[in-house]
Amino acid sequence: MNKEIIKYLLIFISLSAVALLISYYQIKNHEKEVLKQEKEMLSIAYNTITKAYKTHSEIIFDTKINVPEVHALMKKANSTDIGEKNSARGELYSLLINSYNSMKIFKIKQLHFHLPNNESFLRFHRVEKFGDSLEGIRDTVAYVNRYKEPVSGFEEGRIYNGYRYIYPIVDREQHYGSVEISVSMHEIVKHLRDEAIADVEFIIRKDIVEKKVFENEKSNYLQSKINSNYLYERVISGDGNKLIEEITAKHSDLDENILSGEAFNFFTCLDNRFYITTFIPVFNKYSNQQVAYIVVNRSNPSIEYMFKKDRVINSIMILLLALLTYFYYKMRKKHEIFEKNNRMLNEIQLIAKLGSWELEAKTNKLRWSDEVYNILGLKPQSFEPTYEIFLSYVHPDDKDKVDEKFIESINNKSVYQVQHRIIKNDGTVAYLNESAYHTYNEGEHIYSIGTVHDVTHIIAYEEKILHIQNELQSIVDHIPDIIFRSKTDKEMTMLFINSAVYKITGYKAQAFILNRVRNYRDLIHPDDREAVESKIQEAIKNRAEYSIEYRILNSLGDVVWVKESAEMSIDEEAQECIEGVITDITHQKGTMEKLRKFIDIQDSIVLLTDSRKILFANQKFFDFFGYEDLEDFSKEYPCISNLFVEDETFFHVGKMLPKEEHWIRSLLNLPGRERIVSMLNREKKAHAFSVSINSYDPQTYVVNFSDISDTMFEKLQLKQKAIRDQLTGAYNRTFFDSSVHSIINNNESQNGKTGIILFDIDHFKDINDNYGHAAGDEVLKALVEIVGRFTRKEDKLIRWGGEEFVVIMYAKTIGDIARQAEHLRFVIQNHKFDHLPTITCSFGVALHEHDERIEESIKRADEKLYEAKRGGRNQVRS
Repeated sequence: MNKEIIKYLLIFISLSAVALLISYYQIKNHEKEVLKQEKEMLSIAYNTITKAYKTHSEIIFDTKINVPEVHALMKKANSTDIGEKNSARGELYSLLINSYNSMKIFKIKQLHFHLPNNESFLRFHRVEKFGDSLEGIRDTVAYVNRYKEPVSGFEEGRIYNGYRYIYPIVDREQHYGSVEISVSMHEIVKHLRDEAIADVEFIIRKDIVEKKVFENEKSNYLQSKINSNYLYERVISGDGNKLIEEITAKHSDLDENILSGEAFNFFTCLDNRFYITTFIPVFNKYSNQQVAYIVVNRSNPSIEYMFKKDRVINSIMILLLALLTYFYYKMRKKHEIFEKNNRMLNEIQLIAKLGSWELEAKTNKLRWSDEVYNILGLKPQSFEPTYEIFLSYVHPDDKDKVDEKFIESINNKSVYQVQHRIIKNDGTVAYLNESAYHTYNEGEHIYSIGTVHDVTHIIAYEEKILHIQNELQSIVDHIPDIIFRSKTDKEMTMLFINSAVYKITGYKAQAFILNRVRNYRDLIHPDDREAVESKIQEAIKNRAEYSIEYRILNSLGDVVWVKESAEMSIDEEAQECIEGVITDITHQKGTMEKLRKFIDIQDSIVLLTDSRKILFANQKFFDFFGYEDLEDFSKEYPCISNLFVEDETFFHVGKMLPKEEHWIRSLLNLPGRERIVSMLNREKKAHAFSVSINSYDPQTYVVNFSDISDTMFEKLQLKQKAIRDQLTGAYNRTFFDSSVHSIINNNESQNGKTGIILFDIDHFKDINDNYGHAAGDEVLKALVEIVGRFTRKEDKLIRWGGEEFVVIMYAKTIGDIARQAEHLRFVIQNHKFDHLPTITCSFGVALHEHDERIEESIKRADEKLYEAKRGGRNQVRS
């Protein structure tokens, strides 16, 4: 009896020791896995953020910078003439300042142009700093100017550090320099803080800052307490994150790990809370040298919970082991039965091919069960899954459906259910049924759990039945039209064609099968055959759909117009084929031809349009614009609305309201007398047209353009004389009184406000006294020309009286107006007259408020103008 007690006691002790040892190693392995996942997740998040900014920079470069206007100014900037170079800088600043301000929406901080010799030409973030050489300071700029290839990556600059996206400016193989679009590390760190929900610090090597940064900009940095060889950037770190500094001070291997230049992380327990601190290295793109670290510190309650849970589990486990040991002998038989049942359950799960997955929405972390890997033909837990990896196994034809269904179920807070195909790792196709439920926190999606069920064998039978049903249904649904399937060979061998071919061609369907009796393509009218065959062969080559209208000759020799629409497909034997529909459109063609003959005799331009493209136009259209046919016209313009002259007197697409879906709807919303457009004829002479619109069917409209040029332009000439200053050509007070309220309403309809810039010429009386009134007139006219060049088309310049002028402009903030005024002040003071001294102007600005009279806004601007006068002139006051 004592021996039995000792035996079971030894078993208990052994099992307890093993259990505790296993628990210990599980904790350690879990710690390593959590650290690995944390490091990978943060690296992915960091890379995703920088790639997103790169995409923004590419869009900005392609749409705003890599354009002819910028090429011309950069060509001018390469001049050896200092005046011409300064003029190019001012023009380039004026051209892009609004775009640069818009870039700030995407957190773009810097827009910096450089000349081919690596000279700084124009910093939009420091307009006054230019002309300094970046040689030896900005290696990436030198690389782009030397090799004419774009580069991107982190690099410290003379003022800011950040992610640089540098592109060569090349026009027809002529290199004019380069441009840098960059985002500060402050924005990247801020973005990473938001994405990771963590404390984030940025530290940069002290020697890099000492070497590259302007001396007067070094005050932006202070010593880091994390490592003596690194600095904080004040705008990012302030005085440093105390929690991170306290945690890193406890890590004995920190300096050695930092010196390695590699990513690393570690656990820390502080005040009974567990943290993971991760160091992500930042490399210089050109030298590939590690120059900085992003330090991310996140609390990890799951680890704390794991340790507490482990202690509880270990206690329970020891207790259970004692009980199990005590009942070992009695439960041995039952245990054998349990093992047998457990094996059976595992076999059932394997047979059922049912896997499960979990998704944490905030971290985008996805977990698969082993069976999901098995279903995809992969080794279980061989890699960390992502939603994108799963989509890569989804059949290409089903990807959009799966993605849309999943997003729809999240947005609608509904159960996710979808059936789709996958391509397994061995290349075979399988069918899956997916189901999932979503969890939300205050309306925000935070978690999803679902199952993946392999139903390939079931679907195989269902698809076979469905295919037969669809094929039969397709034949029934399209009986009036020819339904066909043919090979893609040169003869277009017919595999299937329905009986409707007899009604249209006069030949029975059986005669066309496998081209035994005749080839359908031989029925095509000789004048159309080459074009039809060319179109079809091009579609086969590009694996694209096609639609073409042509003539055929039926069995009686009569001409029949048909429309053929088809696409590439795969038949039951996995062979490529063409499937399509051929429709008899003879009646429609006849009706359209009668309509054409009637409309061609009209003296006005008449066209049929769906608002996106022209479907039909009369001869007057082609005579006026000088095009051969609509195909010739569509090579340059999609629709006639693209030819409307952008003149405030007439309607044009720029006047459409956001809620109006197309230009026709916008015209219909106008009173009849305001439906007037201006267009240039083939000799580029402007004509005015009254527009009338009638519905042809629910999707198309008949639009009539009646030429009213003679009377319209006479009225416009009289109006222009009445609202223009005779000396300078600027608008006058008459224009202001009649137009200012419509300008204000238009700005407010675009979610903006109206800015007022009031300015006059400093010491203008001296010019009249010393050089004569003719010289004074020359200065006034030159000033209007300068301001006109450096303001937007929609801005209005008004001669307020004498040497005093007003600019009415669209703006959102007082800062927008002040920047524009400062730019005008700069270009005016730098303008050179041939025989007169340079002039300066004083500026007062104001932002018109919604509930304010315009006279009050002008008065506030006038008060600011006199502040500028009293303050010494040649300045802007807001």
